[in-house]
Amino acid sequence: MNRAGPPGRRIRVLDPVVAEAIAAGEVIDRPAAAVKELVENALDAGARRVEVEIEGGGVDLIRVVDDGSGMAPAELEVAFHRHATSKLTAIEDLERLRTLGFRGEALASIAAVSRVTVVSRAGDGGRAHSLTIEGEQRRGPSVTSAAVGTAITARDLFHSLPARRAFLRSPRAEAAACSRVVADAALSRPDVKFQLRSQGRRVFSSSGSGSLAEAVTAVFGRESGSVLLEVAHADQEMTVVGLIGAPEVARPTRQGMVAMVNGRRIHHRGIEAAISAAYRGILPADRFPLAVLDIGCDPGLVDVNVHPAKREVRFRDERVVFELVQRGCWTALQQVSPRSFPISSATTGAPDQIAEQLPIPQFGEAEVPASRGEAARAASLAELASWIFLGQAHQRYLVAQTPSGLAVIDQHAAHEKVLYQRWLAELRNGSRQAHASQGLLDPILIATEVGALDRATDAGLDLLSMGFQLEQFGETTVRCSAAPVELPVAAIPQAVLDLLEIAEHGGAGEADRWHRVAASLACHSAIRFGDRVGEVEASRLLKDLAATEGAITCPHGRPAVLLLSESQLLTAFQRR
Repeated sequence: MNRAGPPGRRIRVLDPVVAEAIAAGEVIDRPAAAVKELVENALDAGARRVEVEIEGGGVDLIRVVDDGSGMAPAELEVAFHRHATSKLTAIEDLERLRTLGFRGEALASIAAVSRVTVVSRAGDGGRAHSLTIEGEQRRGPSVTSAAVGTAITARDLFHSLPARRAFLRSPRAEAAACSRVVADAALSRPDVKFQLRSQGRRVFSSSGSGSLAEAVTAVFGRESGSVLLEVAHADQEMTVVGLIGAPEVARPTRQGMVAMVNGRRIHHRGIEAAISAAYRGILPADRFPLAVLDIGCDPGLVDVNVHPAKREVRFRDERVVFELVQRGCWTALQQVSPRSFPISSATTGAPDQIAEQLPIPQFGEAEVPASRGEAARAASLAELASWIFLGQAHQRYLVAQTPSGLAVIDQHAAHEKVLYQRWLAELRNGSRQAHASQGLLDPILIATEVGALDRATDAGLDLLSMGFQLEQFGETTVRCSAAPVELPVAAIPQAVLDLLEIAEHGGAGEADRWHRVAASLACHSAIRFGDRVGEVEASRLLKDLAATEGAITCPHGRPAVLLLSESQLLTAFQRR
């Protein structure tokens, strides 16, 4: 059988231009990747100020200017050759890397997919020089004037790869990705002053004061940066330092968890799991902590040469890293009184201890055997309307008499369930009628991430129909002049921040997004754990709960009601 390939399909060395374009695609897949590589080069050069400018989401223009050590003319000539680097010289250097870059691929890759101009002046008292690269053509280095440092401009990204351009997202979405890159850099290096301009407008800046708290506030807003806990923990070989947010500033997505190793921003599921584990029993299942942590270790204990983007790493002992991060976060959380944790007592403590002694069923889907069917469940829910409110315990629980015993109701979870179903019904109906809104006598200014309101609008989140009136008020501030009637004024800032984050990151589909939006609004609007509840309000809540569809659990899956039957009470008090 003839197994020869098609005529003319012979093995040969690729044209250098084709090879460069293929290699560049592994490193530079979108504008944000180019920004990341250029910013990392600036930091490796010792920059204390980095200015980034983009146009068209970074496709039309990317310019990164730094005040680092700069390059001499001879270095300019070789810097854009593939595998040209100052970061290492021997293979053994890979085991002790302390720089962000090391492969020598970034500049060559950017030059392969854009039109590049670089102006650089070394700090040795010499003149500045410029170099222009367009495809295989190079002009320079030629003498020019500039301050010490380097300015690199990349225009028309992927002009030679129209297929790659076709897969890019909208300019606004690409600009948001570039913004996150600069924000990550500001969190990893709070001692460096960063500035990002998009379409000529400044959209992000950090102070460069060296304060991580200030950097966190610049990135995540004043509300998120207002309650931060310091993490500082070490074992024999590793340390973890940084800041985590108190439970009340938890977020609806994982975007607030930022992990670094030796100052390098990474994505690591194990570290995210360790952070979440420290908050177990404190946060609901669909709320995620704010955390900015840097793991310090000997470079030989971590392999950063795993992926072209250098975001994925492998630790020599993943278990040690998990325990270090979890213990560090847990220790920091002890700085806050458990009483300030939202709804923490509803998930731990006395109810679990009672449950170990008596077979108390949870009033929800798990309570009703499948054989009883939907009719039995409907009868149980309807029974709620006949319960008699007896009083409130610890300003957390409502106590009611039932036809067959007693019920203890988690006031927040029960009200949250009622509001969740109402919001979800509105959202599913396409918000045909605007939600009831209340105007604010004193509009509230809310610090947000850069471009968050625009991105929420682009994502199709109609905040006006939900009762909010929001407008941009400065580069990183949103002005709220009206909000849903159920929403307490004090809860408005965090509710708005959660909705903006859900719009950009939350949910794989429309149904999941509506669930997250409804759950967030319900959580912020519901009676708080610790609020005093009167008889009229409590009786109304029981009636509303009786009319609510589905199991009696809150949107986060916690039970809202615990039942004590007459039989269980008699057994507990040894009456039979």
